[in-house]
Amino acid sequence: MAADSTARNVTERLDALVAALRAAGVSPERSAGLLASAATAAMNAVMLDALLEENHTAAPVPVTEVRPLEQPIRLAA
Repeated sequence: MAADSTARNVTERLDALVAALRAAGVSPERSAGLLASAATAAMNAVMLDALLEENHTAAPVPVTEVRPLEQPIRLAA
């Protein structure tokens, strides 16, 4: 499943970011802000993959022919 693969990939990248921030001596306050933004982006990426995967597995819906209305719609003046 693509979403599972994306989740594992993003988790590895977030872990690498944590390690890099610690190694660089970035303050905990600054790290927290960066990690919060990265976590939000990661959740969005996983959700997008899940939605796209769901869209590809859904059965196609047949398109029906649209015909003109028998009576025109009257708009208020």
